[in-house]
Amino acid sequence: GFRTTVKLFCNDLGVSDTQCGFKLYTANAATVLYKDLNLKRWSHDVEVLYRARELGMAVDEMEVGWVDMEGSKLVGSVSSSSFPFSSFFKESGGIVVVSMQMLLEVLWMRFQYIFGRWRV
Repeated sequence: GFRTTVKLFCNDLGVSDTQCGFKLYTANAATVLYKDLNLKRWSHDVEVLYRARELGMAVDEMEVGWVDMEGSKLVGSVSSSSFPFSSFFKESGGIVVVSMQMLLEVLWMRFQYIFGRWRV
């Protein structure tokens, strides 16, 4: 899915999962990486890691204990409908909608950098 798309279009960004875990930066690195960041939504992590790689910044990944909790931020609310997949198809915030937005943002980002419209 998303990880495969990121790997295909952005190559290796130095982590196995761009969306999972905590990101920790020095103040200087954060200033550089987030200055003029173009993606502001769920996929902004991909752009941050892409910029870090392009700037030759070291990226390390370490395992953290993670517990999934009810009330995910990806889907703002669960539909009250009895249809089991109704939350997937909500017009705003549904998993399918957010996933498609993330996919399109990564493709858009990559093309913007390839054609020089965005610069690191």
